[in-house]
Amino acid sequence: MFRSCTWLALASIFLLFTNCTSEKTTSSDITYSISNSKPRMDKDSAIVDAHDGRIIQFEGKFYWYGTSYGETNGFTTANKYLCYSSKDLINWEKQGALIPNQPEGVYYRPHVIYNKKTKKYVLWYNWYPKLWNGKFGVAVSDTPQGPFKIINDDVQMSRSEAGLGDFGLFVDDDGTAYISYNTINNHQVSIEKLDDSYTGSTMENGGIIAQHMEAGSQFKHNNKYYLLTDYTCCFCNYGSGARVYVSNDPLTGYTFTGNINRYPGKKALMLSDSVSRGTQYETLEKRPSGYDGIELQLEKHSSVNEIEISLFTGNRPENCGNVENPRVHPEINIPEFDFFTWQFDGWKPLKADLLTRESSALNESMRFTVNIEADRIKVVPKDSSATTALYINEITLFNNQQKLPFNGYISHKSIPQKPIIPAQQTYVMKLNTNAGEKFIWMGDLWGSASDNIKGHDYQYWSAPLNFKEDGTIYPLQWTDSWDYQPNK
Repeated sequence: MFRSCTWLALASIFLLFTNCTSEKTTSSDITYSISNSKPRMDKDSAIVDAHDGRIIQFEGKFYWYGTSYGETNGFTTANKYLCYSSKDLINWEKQGALIPNQPEGVYYRPHVIYNKKTKKYVLWYNWYPKLWNGKFGVAVSDTPQGPFKIINDDVQMSRSEAGLGDFGLFVDDDGTAYISYNTINNHQVSIEKLDDSYTGSTMENGGIIAQHMEAGSQFKHNNKYYLLTDYTCCFCNYGSGARVYVSNDPLTGYTFTGNINRYPGKKALMLSDSVSRGTQYETLEKRPSGYDGIELQLEKHSSVNEIEISLFTGNRPENCGNVENPRVHPEINIPEFDFFTWQFDGWKPLKADLLTRESSALNESMRFTVNIEADRIKVVPKDSSATTALYINEITLFNNQQKLPFNGYISHKSIPQKPIIPAQQTYVMKLNTNAGEKFIWMGDLWGSASDNIKGHDYQYWSAPLNFKEDGTIYPLQWTDSWDYQPNK
């Protein structure tokens, strides 16, 4: 009896210890911690092998649908669809294959939605009897974990003749379902309305939204419809971007509002290092299409009423061998600047008046007055500046003399825009929390498995997306872990 009680006590302590990294308790709520620094495991201590699919909640339980790649390169007929379930996004249980004895082919992108009218769970999938002869298949089940029975392995879409590739499914508040998909030819993205059974298309297509894209995910927030997608990324370990398209209609009218998973250019750390003199400067090159610009991303939407720019005195034209000019130094070139602010779908000119200009032996300082509510500002030297390069020591943004923190980037069409999160988008998951409805960006971190097994590659799950007042989304930021409290 004593040994039995001791064992039970030790077992209880062990269970408490093993859960402490993923579940936190408070006096009134349970808080779960989502980690991006380690692979997600199932209850048998095996790495979850479910990629390029979705996580969706049915009757209080999460279901993770994905493609299992195992030890293959992903381009073989060995790909299988698997399902895992969880009550908390932390502890996963493997449910097994979605389509037992699936026909031979190469399979990707499983997505499951529920039809309240037919009371069926509907699985759509992208498959290739032979690469790259892309088709859509549909299967149904009475339960979310399956098994699913194929009812059509060649669903006809309005753009089937161009080949069918990556896709995503979305069910609106009124029960209408939509599929956002790209073709194989030119990877053209469009959205199409499904029929009432969710097993076929109505052939009502909203038209081409973008080209050379894939891995689209559609959702709704505050009565606006969002489609996130980006350029093709073939299992790329550098990751894809996440271009955000917004509309007031689920089918058509989408406007590009920016890319939340790409840096706008090269990080410019010295623009905000509090050193406004000397040679700690950032260089703006003058190119045939104009000068490099400086993009300033504020940490939050803020009121900005002054901008100060400090220039290195090396902004002079060269005079080597110019014997006709008796001056020791040519005049310092004081450039002029254009200012812009980002408004929903593009850069708009920003009125800026020169307030003060101060010159010294070490730098030139110019302060401008502006009057703007913004989270992104762009500063571009005017093309009339004579020098081939400008050297900017420091830029400071003020709100009533208070300095505003920002991230600075040197931007130009010729400067590559690298992904912020080195992952290929899979899905944007709706998560119901005690703080309301949240949206989680998900992506596969291809090539991340230390054992070089593709099926063990990690996934990145973002902290909840942060929406601006105009409905656009703030850029992603890498987060090792984040917490959420489920909706009661």
